[in-house]
Amino acid sequence: MNKLLVLISVFSFLGFLAIVLITVLSARKKLKLQSKLLGVSSTTKTKWSNKFNDFAQRWYNLLLRVPLLKTVVIRIRKRIETLSIYDEYSLRREVMKIIFMIFSVFAVVGVLLVAIRPNYLIVFWVFVGMFFTSGLMVDFFVYRVEARLLKQLKEFNNRVRFFYQQTKMVDESVFESISYAGPEMKIQAERIYSILSSLEPEIELTKYEEVAPSRFLKVLAGLVLMVKEEGDVISDKGSAFLAGLTAINVELNNDMLYRQKLEYRLRGLTAIAIAPIFLALPIKMWAINTFPIMASFYESRIGFISEVFVYSVAVLAYILIRKLRDVSENKYYMNMQKEWWEKVLLKKVPLMKSLITIFKPKHFSKREYKWKKLINAANSPLVIDSIAVQRFLLSLSMLVILISGFIYSHYREKHNVMYSISSTAMFAGNTTTEEKSILQKETAFDRELIIAMESQKITSKEDVGKFVLTSLGKSNANDPETKKVVDRVSTKFHTVTNAFLKWWEVLLAFILMYITSYVPIFILMYQKALRKKDMENEVYQFLILIGILKEFESMSVFKILTWLDRFSIIFKAPIQEAIQNYDAGAEDALQALIEKVGFEPFKQIIERLHLSVTRISIKESFDDIDIEREYYIEQRRESNERSIDTRGLFASLISWTPVMALIFLYLVIPLIYISINESQDLIMQIQ
Repeated sequence: MNKLLVLISVFSFLGFLAIVLITVLSARKKLKLQSKLLGVSSTTKTKWSNKFNDFAQRWYNLLLRVPLLKTVVIRIRKRIETLSIYDEYSLRREVMKIIFMIFSVFAVVGVLLVAIRPNYLIVFWVFVGMFFTSGLMVDFFVYRVEARLLKQLKEFNNRVRFFYQQTKMVDESVFESISYAGPEMKIQAERIYSILSSLEPEIELTKYEEVAPSRFLKVLAGLVLMVKEEGDVISDKGSAFLAGLTAINVELNNDMLYRQKLEYRLRGLTAIAIAPIFLALPIKMWAINTFPIMASFYESRIGFISEVFVYSVAVLAYILIRKLRDVSENKYYMNMQKEWWEKVLLKKVPLMKSLITIFKPKHFSKREYKWKKLINAANSPLVIDSIAVQRFLLSLSMLVILISGFIYSHYREKHNVMYSISSTAMFAGNTTTEEKSILQKETAFDRELIIAMESQKITSKEDVGKFVLTSLGKSNANDPETKKVVDRVSTKFHTVTNAFLKWWEVLLAFILMYITSYVPIFILMYQKALRKKDMENEVYQFLILIGILKEFESMSVFKILTWLDRFSIIFKAPIQEAIQNYDAGAEDALQALIEKVGFEPFKQIIERLHLSVTRISIKESFDDIDIEREYYIEQRRESNERSIDTRGLFASLISWTPVMALIFLYLVIPLIYISINESQDLIMQIQ
């Protein structure tokens, strides 16, 4: 406990230093601004500001590697992206400012609570509070902002359409529409207009694409810039620019409807999932007050395991429901080129390569081929050694946690038997001071006998009975009161002597460790399943883009590849490789792209581009793209409906699982079991 207090104090102090540092930096920034306004050149070097920037950038990259903290970082980033415009470097710095403040506040609160009432439960509730607060922050400051931004973007597109039909000038249309935009969209619209009025619009567009909070904004910014530079194309179907706005609005409508329906289906399920965490203690107190004998269950090893199981299931259900509710764009798809922590461990820890041998397949084996195929299908940057490191660490952690938990549960049960004062009455009654004093004396007497029997190494039940009779100074073992004391002491002594790690517990720990080692593989399988839908959505977006771009006479295959690279996530790496090799041979580069990607709808798009290089025009190659796009629209609508039904069903089952565990494992089944035992004892006494 002292170590925990020291650790929390250190983090609190670091957080306090971070807050002070941020305040100083803000003051320096204001001072510098005042100096500029007064025309005075400031010679003060921003040494500390640069150090904080470097510190923030390092910690930003570090937190992105931690699963739970990565989610918080990305959500805060989305919130900042929507409310203001930064470059990538400044955006990361602002994110880390908020992260440091959040952790500092929780650390200070944790230290105060622990100082007031030192208890491991207090620390647990502080961490639970941090966990759920981050979830609420995501709900109120990210999802709702994203929904408002999509709605305002649709209204902005309609305004741009209206003014464009009047003026036929795209920059004037955007400028006039800014005054009608909502608060979230207005910031983005002003940035888009600044791109149009910039001397180097392509550079500004590239900068904006790095921080744009939505793919729709990227398409809109690129579309208005292209129309301004190359002009609109009027065909039999009308304006290409207006057709592009219509395609964006169709996609917006589908996205907003999907979000609204999913939110309606999953409403209230998060609260149901986390309710057992806050109801477990009241239910426990009610059960003990109503049925005092239930205290023996809650203080036992089984009761402790049941409590941990209920809390674990509730937290897991909360995480899974949040995953099911998450419909945000995945800008950080597993495609970042950096040195992962698994590689660092392989380099720094000498024995790590030897330890992970049993967790990875042999070279040139069928299992290794399946792993590589799975990694490629999941679009993961990990290699086999990295997955083996994850399996080893997860297995080791699970083994340590389970063995430690079993040992602690035995210690807790032994301690409660030796020192806990609990009534054996089935139903509640007012316990007087005299009765409490009698129970304390009985517990102290039983504890002395147990310690004495342990010192004399008494093991058999007959010897225990004889020792208790000798201690009581009684010779008649059939006396009811004497027999009651003998049975009570014998039961406690049996519990104390059996409070050690069992062989089956070790076996169970190793079985669960083996199952846990496959968690990274299951995650890759899950990512593979998600990636298929992501690929379908991305191909549909490509069809929308190509349907807009093919109307422009100056459009070429290389420009289309550039646009696809601009808005792709999953296919970004192979498209970039094709762009790099395009000058060496367009046909060879496209053919290599076709061979590298195995997704058939994407291959068909590249095959059409390949045909457009030498034989026919792009417009002729994609003359039936409208039919394909209509097919994908209907297919996606049906897929969204199935997704909503599936997510709703799974979320309902998951949310009620902790409640059922709380009711049955923590209350009903123990009460029934204890009642049956008490009834059997009562029948034996009557007989």
